[in-house]
Amino acid sequence: MLRDLHSHTTASDGSLSPEELILLAQERGVDQLAITDHDSVGSIAEALEVAKEYSVTVIPGVEISASWGSKGQDTVHIVGLQVDHTSPSLQRFLGSIQEKRRERALDMGKKLEAAGVKGAQPDIEYFIDSQPMVCRTHLAQYLLERGVVKNFGDAFKKYLAKGGKAYVKDEWFDLEDAIAMIRKAGGIPVLAHPTRYGMGSNKLKRLIEEFKSVGGQALETCYPNIHPGQKNLLVDWCRQFELYASQGSDFHSPDKPWALLGKFAPIPEKATPVWESHSWSNC
Repeated sequence: MLRDLHSHTTASDGSLSPEELILLAQERGVDQLAITDHDSVGSIAEALEVAKEYSVTVIPGVEISASWGSKGQDTVHIVGLQVDHTSPSLQRFLGSIQEKRRERALDMGKKLEAAGVKGAQPDIEYFIDSQPMVCRTHLAQYLLERGVVKNFGDAFKKYLAKGGKAYVKDEWFDLEDAIAMIRKAGGIPVLAHPTRYGMGSNKLKRLIEEFKSVGGQALETCYPNIHPGQKNLLVDWCRQFELYASQGSDFHSPDKPWALLGKFAPIPEKATPVWESHSWSNC
């Protein structure tokens, strides 16, 4: 059985609707698909309904941005698997994060305007009013379409990432709060793509220790472009800290061949998959 436990739709920064994503999952041979939009469960109800017409089982999920570190200087992503997407407390929690995202996008629009990107501020105000969420990915696409930059990398380097002309520091809830909310909504907290945070092994190990201590239950160990040595290290830490192992493509768009739906190495046998957790319910 092929399980892809990390994917995105147009409810956040994915390019496919729930039905388009499920159709692609069926074409790719994915049996179970977790839809884990950034700070949103807006596509789950539609996906569950649509999936009845396909041979794909949808697992309700979310990917929450959280702050970690002594001064909250690091942003990490916590995937929640099998969350109750109808939970009022979860929806309120995510709604407050979405409001922070809107405020951040507006501030970035002002900075882009000040940096010489004429019309950026009203354009971004329109984006905010016309779509569920505005992420930095949307702003990078906007800069690319305007011809301000030549590629996504330049958009982040020159404007959107730390040190860029339009960078605005994010303000997320703490790691512990994100994990507590996922568990309150009946979900399984998973530390997403741990090797993508740019941390050295010692710092990453401290993150995983704290993640475990505040209620985290699994690590993503298998995802696109992870080095085999890094994957083995994550598996070792799963065993050391008694965490389950998860997997997923982190799919956003068919136009991104480095993150294809259902395409990643399998979890090694020495790790215990998250679907063998006592918290996992058969879908």
